[in-house]
Amino acid sequence: MKGISDLKRAGAEEVVNQICRLLGGVSLERMIQLTHLGELLTHDPEIKRVVRGVRSYLQDENHSARRLFARVMEYLPRENREKLFKSLFLHGFFLGKRKREEFAKENGYEPPLLMILSPSWQCNLRCKGCYTLGYARTSKGLSKEVVERILGECEEMGIFFVTILGGEPLMWPHLLDVIGSHPNIFFQVYTNGTLLTEEIARELSRLGNAALVFSIEGGEEETDSWRGKGVYAKIMHAMDLAREARLIIGTSATVTSQNVEVVSSDDFLDFMISKGSLAQMYFLYLPVNGKADFSLMVTPEQRDLLRRRVLTARRTKPIFIVDFWNDGPYVDGCIAGGRSYFHVNANGDVEPCVYTHIAVDNIHETSLKKALNSELFRAIRARQPHNRNHLRPCMIIDNPHVMREIIEELHPRFTHPGAEEIYTRLKDKMDEYAARYARLADEIWKKEYSWCWASCAKEGEEFRKEEAVATAN
Repeated sequence: MKGISDLKRAGAEEVVNQICRLLGGVSLERMIQLTHLGELLTHDPEIKRVVRGVRSYLQDENHSARRLFARVMEYLPRENREKLFKSLFLHGFFLGKRKREEFAKENGYEPPLLMILSPSWQCNLRCKGCYTLGYARTSKGLSKEVVERILGECEEMGIFFVTILGGEPLMWPHLLDVIGSHPNIFFQVYTNGTLLTEEIARELSRLGNAALVFSIEGGEEETDSWRGKGVYAKIMHAMDLAREARLIIGTSATVTSQNVEVVSSDDFLDFMISKGSLAQMYFLYLPVNGKADFSLMVTPEQRDLLRRRVLTARRTKPIFIVDFWNDGPYVDGCIAGGRSYFHVNANGDVEPCVYTHIAVDNIHETSLKKALNSELFRAIRARQPHNRNHLRPCMIIDNPHVMREIIEELHPRFTHPGAEEIYTRLKDKMDEYAARYARLADEIWKKEYSWCWASCAKEGEEFRKEEAVATAN
């Protein structure tokens, strides 16, 4: 292998070739070499910091990240390791970051890292608390041509990480064709698993630039009560098919007051790992579907239980865990409104967040470039972070006054009937929940997150200044 100084002179293409050669084998030494090479692909100090952090984890024989990296390298065939590197890392982070920065210089704002796309509302299940229940399932969804256009715009802006939601994505007939026609994009496909076949699993594995994330709410009792009788068994079978095809597997849980103990338990995580899951995502139930059930919302104490258990699991288990609300301190609060991500729904509405069912733009009538710089998205970004306590990041359940201010100021349309209820007739309940959680979260913030105070406050102020300049331009 060439020395680091030689590779610096050789340029990015040679660095990429060397990384691909290293991906042919599996060893701790090679994984550490990969991090050194990764640093050569970027000038961004934040990405370099992350890469160096990963290297420190790999060098720590007791760190769970070391075992997770080994799991991924041993599990994936060589050709899939290369495809994963080129889509998720090379384009998603390194080259994508350069493109986003170049775009920002020309347009006054930087595109987000991630787009969430729901090409269809069609679904073979009707899960109890699904955030999409307010949308009409009779909608035809997005055409293949529209989706291809959107993804092309993403690549031009430097967005190479796309999450596919629904509905059930496997019911959208163009899914495999679209994934195959954009090999530089890494797709994360959330599925209920009931429609997965051996043929689909093999084709996704062959394409190599997609992961399947199975939605599961705990054990058989919890999952079937949420999704329908017999669904849990079908998910187990689907995970087996995906694992046999050496497809990247993740798992996702909607966390409610009824299942939080189960889905955050060691037994649940250990079982998901045994089924092949490499990543576990936690989403809190939010009453945004026009059929609000406040009894399903986790209590403040349950939300903190999830936080504490996730922190322990990250230190001890070889699985990547994302706890979207409790992870606010690590991303400086809310990431919606195009700061780090946004949502295009099956009607074409460009929403600030999967759970924020308002819009001013529709993709059938405008471009992503214009939608991401809309007055609505700028108003959200100008208010971020919404709270100095990043354990309270959300403008829906933690800072509901923010959403009401934006709605009153800009009068966006609600993207389905009933979406307005938590901002109108149920606003007092939302304020009550936010106040109850604030009392607990503020105490935790003071005791456990002093490391974040100064940096979060400084970064938040700098972000506001940058956004004010961009808005003025």
